[in-house]
Amino acid sequence: MGVNGTTHGSEHVVELSRQTLRGSRRALQENPPLVRGGTSQSLETDLIEIPLPVASGEEGQDVRVLHVDDDPDLGELAKTCLERIDEDITVTTETNVVQALDHLNNGKIDCIISDYDMPNTNGIEFLEIVREQYPDLPFILFTGKGSEEVASEAIAAGVTDYMQKGGGLDQYEVLANRVQNAVDRYRTQQQFWDSLSWYRRLVEQDLTGVFIIQDGEFVYVNERLADIFGYTQSELVGEYPLEIASETDDDGFRELVELDHDEVETFQYEFTGERADGTKLSIEVQGGSIQYDGDPGCIGILWDKTE
Repeated sequence: MGVNGTTHGSEHVVELSRQTLRGSRRALQENPPLVRGGTSQSLETDLIEIPLPVASGEEGQDVRVLHVDDDPDLGELAKTCLERIDEDITVTTETNVVQALDHLNNGKIDCIISDYDMPNTNGIEFLEIVREQYPDLPFILFTGKGSEEVASEAIAAGVTDYMQKGGGLDQYEVLANRVQNAVDRYRTQQQFWDSLSWYRRLVEQDLTGVFIIQDGEFVYVNERLADIFGYTQSELVGEYPLEIASETDDDGFRELVELDHDEVETFQYEFTGERADGTKLSIEVQGGSIQYDGDPGCIGILWDKTE
C-alpha cells in the first residue's frame, strides 16, 4: 500500500495508490480485493489525494527565541523590546556562537535571531552550522551589515528571513511579527510531517481500516476494516455505512456519511461501532473529501481504540 505526502499551495495531502482500491464496487468483477500477501494482475499506478488533517497551533503558545549578538547592550535591548511587544515571546541572549550552540543543543528553541558581523564566526557561518543539525529551524539574520552579497549568501545557506537593523524601536515590531510568522510556519510543517508519519504507520502496517463512501454507501473497504467489524469485504461493499455503527451512538458517523463532500475537505469523528456479532467498539476516523472516478466522495482512515 503506497502512501506519500505532498503539499499543494497551503493544502497538505496524503496520496494513496489506486492499487489499494482493488476491492471497490467498480473493480470487484474484474479484480478480487487484495488480501494480505496476495497480488493483483493489473495494478493501477495513479494516486488519489486525501486532504490531511493538520492541527493548528494553539494561540498563546510560547515562542522561545535565541538571540545572538556580540554587543550585550543590543542583545538586552532586543530582548526587552521583543518580550514587551509580544508576551508569548521569551528571549535568551548570547554574545558568541559557541555559547549559542551550547544553549541550542541543551534547550528547546523555536527561532534564532543572529547578528552577522561577530568575531571568530559570522552570522552566515553560524547559520551553516545550525543547518547541519537543524535544517528547518527558523533562523533570522538581523544585521547592520546590509548588502546584496550578504543577503545572497544568507539565502544560499538556508536563512528563513533577512532583516537590516535600523529605524529605531519600530524595527522590533517588525522583527516580532517575522518571528511569529516563521515559527507558525515551522510548527505547521512539523505537525504535517508528524501526521504523515502517523498515517504511513497505520496504513502500511495494516493497523487501520480504510474506506471510501460515495452516494451513501461503501464503494471500497480494505481487509483490515472488514476484520475489525467481523465481515468480509464483499459483505460491506455496496452497503449503507451505518451498518458498522451502533444505533445508540451513531451521530458522529451519520454526520460523516451525510456530509456534503463538495463543501468539507477534512473530518475527524469518534463513534461507537458494532461488529457483526453485536460487540461494541470505540472507533475513531479521520480523512477527507475526494473525487473518485469523477464523482465526489470521502475516504477515511479508521481504527479501533478499544484494542
